[in-house]
Amino acid sequence: MNQVVVTGASGFLGRAVHSALTAAGHAVLGTDVRPSGELRGLDVSDPAELDQVLAGGPDAIVHLAAAGAGSAGLVAGADTDPVSAVQTNIAGFVRVVEAAARNGVRRVVWSSSTTVYGSAAEYSSEIKESGVIEESAPLRPTTAYGVTKAACEQFGPILASRLGVEVVSLRLPMVYGPGRWYGGSQAQLVDLVHAVTAGTPASIDAWRGAADWVHVDDAAAAVLALLAAPEPAASYHVVGHRGSLAELAMAIAASAKHGTVDVRETDAGTPDLPATDDHLLRSTTGWTPQYTDASSGATSYLRRARSQPDLPREEVPQ
Repeated sequence: MNQVVVTGASGFLGRAVHSALTAAGHAVLGTDVRPSGELRGLDVSDPAELDQVLAGGPDAIVHLAAAGAGSAGLVAGADTDPVSAVQTNIAGFVRVVEAAARNGVRRVVWSSSTTVYGSAAEYSSEIKESGVIEESAPLRPTTAYGVTKAACEQFGPILASRLGVEVVSLRLPMVYGPGRWYGGSQAQLVDLVHAVTAGTPASIDAWRGAADWVHVDDAAAAVLALLAAPEPAASYHVVGHRGSLAELAMAIAASAKHGTVDVRETDAGTPDLPATDDHLLRSTTGWTPQYTDASSGATSYLRRARSQPDLPREEVPQ
């Protein structure tokens, strides 16, 4: 059993990681900028608060805290308030790694994003024959959120070398699944699931292009796999399956027991990012996704959404 501190533990992925760690028998301290229930309050940009939380030296930190904008999500939050995003996403990241070093924490696993990349068209020279890019592809973010994650990707190896802490990033694609209360880039999908679980008619304009997806449970499992990896690299991709929003929406419609779902396919809205290769994660840790296609992911999403209480949509994820 390891002692693990999770920042941003009230967020969508934070809840899943906290649950997965607990189920695996780890001693978990969940923290968040807004304490509630068993979660301890923590501002990740405050060194004194970090030292209080990390006193005694836990084995690892899972750093998921990020500046959000309510139901609009993380990308919108950074675009709306870039100063806050820099303070939480970049300065907070640096503070967490520095505090880890001061308190004898051996490893920090943190949530990066495929938004560190730019338009797919810019990666023609890096794309492999299989149509994907590896972790060594250059970072070319086009959003404020992506810039903050890219900055942390640059800081990570420098801090790791200077401070003697293992810093490991997981570059997440579109993370979906039960417990996602805020919409962000998936606002239509979240609204669709909400309507289907309520048994009311629903419609969605869903893009038909391809993007990388990962179910939240598989993302959490990848985090746990990186906590256990003996000699981790600095960065890893993770992919559960690749496909369109239309494919996932139609899978949800097919699983719906009540109501009428109208899925209207469109060419507009597909994320303009290159497809990623997650061979390094699989070969290093043995991780494989549980949900390998839209059908299995949609079934899980709906089944558990029906059994879980609706989460407050005004909550701000950190």
